[in-house]
Amino acid sequence: MKTPIGPDIVNQLPGVASPAISPDRSVVAWVRGQVEDGKRVSWIEGAAFEGGQARRLTSGKSDSAPSWSPDGSTLSFLRPSSDEPGAPRQIWLLPTDGGEARQLTDLPHSVAAFDWLADGSGMIATVDIDPHRGSRDGSKTTVVRDTYYRGDALGYREDAWHQLFRIDASTGAALQLTTGAYNHAHPVVSPDGRWVAFTADRNVDREKRRPFGSELCVMSTQGVAGGGHIERLTPGIMSAGKPCWSPDGTALAVSVTDMSQRHQAYLERIERYSGKRTRLTDDTVNPQTGFFPIAGPPTMVWRDDEITFAGDARGRSGVYRVAADGSAPVEAIRSEAELINGFDVSADGRSIAIVSTTPEAPGEIVAIGEDTQAVLTNASEDFVELHDIGDVEFFTVERDGWEIPCGLIYPPGFDPEQSYPLVMEIHGGPNGFFGEGFNVLHQVIAGAGYLVLFVNPRGSSTYGAKFTDAVTVDWGGEDSLDLLRALDVVCERPYVDANRLGVHGYSYGGYMTTWLIGHDNRFRAAIAGAPVVNLWSMWGVSDIGPSWGSYQWGDVPDDNFDWYRERSPITYVQNVQCPVLILHGEHDWRVPISQGEEYFAGLRYRGKPAEMVRFPGCSHLMMRVGDPALVREYYERMVAWFDRYLK
Repeated sequence: MKTPIGPDIVNQLPGVASPAISPDRSVVAWVRGQVEDGKRVSWIEGAAFEGGQARRLTSGKSDSAPSWSPDGSTLSFLRPSSDEPGAPRQIWLLPTDGGEARQLTDLPHSVAAFDWLADGSGMIATVDIDPHRGSRDGSKTTVVRDTYYRGDALGYREDAWHQLFRIDASTGAALQLTTGAYNHAHPVVSPDGRWVAFTADRNVDREKRRPFGSELCVMSTQGVAGGGHIERLTPGIMSAGKPCWSPDGTALAVSVTDMSQRHQAYLERIERYSGKRTRLTDDTVNPQTGFFPIAGPPTMVWRDDEITFAGDARGRSGVYRVAADGSAPVEAIRSEAELINGFDVSADGRSIAIVSTTPEAPGEIVAIGEDTQAVLTNASEDFVELHDIGDVEFFTVERDGWEIPCGLIYPPGFDPEQSYPLVMEIHGGPNGFFGEGFNVLHQVIAGAGYLVLFVNPRGSSTYGAKFTDAVTVDWGGEDSLDLLRALDVVCERPYVDANRLGVHGYSYGGYMTTWLIGHDNRFRAAIAGAPVVNLWSMWGVSDIGPSWGSYQWGDVPDDNFDWYRERSPITYVQNVQCPVLILHGEHDWRVPISQGEEYFAGLRYRGKPAEMVRFPGCSHLMMRVGDPALVREYYERMVAWFDRYLK
């Protein structure tokens, strides 16, 4: 008998990621992960591209980033040098004709990513050089000199930088190619092996752009110790994604975001020697750029006169091709009701592997050929067979000339003749989006007997640049009215009990939760996860406050005090009528816990019913990479709070 999904999904649901297609297109490798004895573990699996029995390829507990050597004789991957906490990740090599994996590198710092040289003699690797790893010269103090001196989920970054190294594939010998107080990432070697393209934050005004700012650069792979000449191909942009080379090595393609539109990416062609830029896509599709700092941009490939890439459009993911000279519009070669959370494409562009998740099912590896398609994994099969998954309905509502995308999840066993409490879910960002994929948190709430309304108000990405940018310097404005309009429409349905409404959001969703309950008394219970409540103080304490906050909120707080105060939920704390639960990680540096503390103190001082739960050791990304036991507790406390006040 099937049961609803509950908080223990954290321990029960395996995951797959990072597909990698072998050079001969016969095999796909990927990362398989799950929770064992309360710890997250991962290893590498593989299967034939056409389908068949998957088999485990590595035996580690924290293996990641599979990558094939150019001749396919070796599968390389990353693994910590030991089981000790914080041990640096190293490159390991597994021969495909049999034998055990061997550790190639033995660096004092972690390898973050790498790309093979064309002849297989080595690779160009990004190495996270942290001179303070393990100690700070006996001092208990930390000296900071840069605005971005610590990063959420990364730790202290003062004097720590990502540098490029050339690694010998036989000996593991490492030659450092880049130096300086810059970060270098996403190396991609040219077809002839002579050059490496990468991204770097070498901008003059990088203090105002970190940690997201970067530009496209090129240097020789032969390099000299201490650094060779670096060419900057895209000065003046906000950020660049992982590039790909033209077949002849005379041009590159890369996704870029401009200073004026920081949340809409465009694919551009960059001429290698002249620097001429040609825009290849418009804002109808958003090329995928990864999720900093836990997932980098996916691979693209340039074959003949076409570029193949993964992108998002209107709440869905797809695989797209575009003419390399910009002479033809983007063509969707796969666009279904799914989200793609991992992507690889063969060098000839003929074979594709993705991690596909749908509203009804968690992610699986799908291999797509020119005339074939095979689902290579069944990671979630047992889970799906044992659990009732809430049905999802997608619809839109109109407001102020805009179509606002929405979704409603029905609790398992839904009976339209009954009346149900409803929880409105608000995404983070504010430029995130709720897409057509499996949402664990939403299913946990639905499994507890609630209707779950989720909305993509203006500011959400994948709906065009104008829609996405509409929230800039308007937090708590039209975006909040979009949400309430969607809620009004849904509450007209006979099975929605408008007297039992709850609201939950995380990060910007926490901001909007606290904003709404300070302006509208229809909610009977609210949960704010890692909420932004005071824009003035947030600007100075967040790891991205000066760079990202200045753009989102328009200028620095002391030059715009009245607006910062007007748009801060803490200003309206005296208006809150419903009980509020605040859930916050103690090591959150993106939205520091002081934000939650301010709101909790403001509520309790005024005698408002409120609780605050502090999650030790948890960063802002706790819901993605946090301690499984604490993520489960987040779900449990969330459901218990709504049960207490809505049932």
